[in-house]
Amino acid sequence: MKKFLYALLALTIMAGGAMAQAKKEKIAPGPLDNKSFTVEITKDGKKKGEPIKDEFKFKKGTFANKMLTDAGYLKAAAYEATFDSTAKPMTCAFTVEAKDESENTFKWEGTITYGDEITIEGTAAILNKKGKQKESYTYTGTIKGAKKAAPAKK
Repeated sequence: MKKFLYALLALTIMAGGAMAQAKKEKIAPGPLDNKSFTVEITKDGKKKGEPIKDEFKFKKGTFANKMLTDAGYLKAAAYEATFDSTAKPMTCAFTVEAKDESENTFKWEGTITYGDEITIEGTAAILNKKGKQKESYTYTGTIKGAKKAAPAKK
């Protein structure tokens, strides 16, 4: 019986240590870090409404939708990115998934294109707990702080 209690105690300590380790785990830096994009988001469907101006930020391996994170609705979430250097111009596809306190899932998929201007476009969706899509959006934008090219003189 003593051996069983000691084994149980050891497992409890190890499990507690593993949980503490998981909470302290940091997200590795990502390839899009320190990039911010100004975007216009448009709701899909019949009732589109006016486009919403927002900002997407990539920092320390995470993605943040400024409007949602500033409102305290979502925290920054880890992103995955894949570059295609064979494409002309080069592109980067990324995905992000985050959950709110109500267990709704927010998904972003996008492509960043590195041409004369660095642009971003993609889709965003909100899914309920069961994975059913509640709302969908499309967005387009440019890297923050980019200056628009002057029109060619005639």
